[in-house]
Amino acid sequence: MGLELFSMQNQLLAQIRTNAETMRETNKRLLVGLGVMLIYLFIGAMVFCRIESPLERIEMETYLEYRAKWTERLVGLGIREADIDQLFVDIRDASLNGIWMEKNVTNDPNWTLGSAFFFAGTLITTVGYGRVSPRTAHGKLFTIVYCMVGIPLSLALLSALVTRMKQPSVWLRSKLNAKLGHLFGESQLQLFHLGAVFGLLLVFAFIIPSWFFTNIEEDWSFLDAFYYCFVSLTTIGLGDYQPGDGPDVEFRGFYKFVATIYLLFGLCCMMLFLSSLYDLPQFNISKFFLVRDGAYFDEDRGLAGDLSGQQYTKFTPETPTAIQNGY
Repeated sequence: MGLELFSMQNQLLAQIRTNAETMRETNKRLLVGLGVMLIYLFIGAMVFCRIESPLERIEMETYLEYRAKWTERLVGLGIREADIDQLFVDIRDASLNGIWMEKNVTNDPNWTLGSAFFFAGTLITTVGYGRVSPRTAHGKLFTIVYCMVGIPLSLALLSALVTRMKQPSVWLRSKLNAKLGHLFGESQLQLFHLGAVFGLLLVFAFIIPSWFFTNIEEDWSFLDAFYYCFVSLTTIGLGDYQPGDGPDVEFRGFYKFVATIYLLFGLCCMMLFLSSLYDLPQFNISKFFLVRDGAYFDEDRGLAGDLSGQQYTKFTPETPTAIQNGY
């Protein structure tokens, strides 16, 4: 999603008429914006510290008690403390590498066909969880080459798919115009359309998949599943949750395959929502840091227009071939 968002922003920036003078006039705004972003980062850091630090302290105290108990037992059996330290290090490394054994049952290998298919999907969609990664030199080299080809290809294909998905979106907008066009202006109808697209995205890309994940993954609450969907479809990809990692999941390979298809479908839905969002000039925040108030590029006249005095006209349904979006 990072690359898709970057591509859409570039399309928007290309419509903004800028020059050295207008950018100099907005340099102060840019500095203020950077200051606000830093303050926002500090606020986020303080909130996360306040929320997460207490649990981390509890977990650390629990670990130290657990470690001290087993160290005392093992030292009593004549095992050196240095060997005990190495034992804990080896267990940690194995766990981080996705290798684990519980009740004499080893977890499934990371590099089965289904798991590798899921990993390849997270690469070309730029989700990149990081839970599983190549450890050999050849694997790392292949990852670089694979992504150089796969990421532009997936971006092009998903963008083309989203353009086709805009056909029902345009139909929905035309229906809103037919029912409400005599009561509301173009800007209000665009907001209604955006709200409808957001509602469909919420239901079909987040709520319904979260319900399925909750029923399949025994350790996931609904919030955990919704959190996984969000960090995946925004391509943040924290990797703390990943479908199919539980020891009791059946048909793991097929499950991983379906999860990969969900990622592709969900990313298309997110791109459609962002495309609808950026159709509204009010949400193009970039222009605030590039041009004077209300100045915006008008493609028909080739001049800077004034959004503050823009008059909205009745919406005319578009055809799929006339769709303009960020791709």
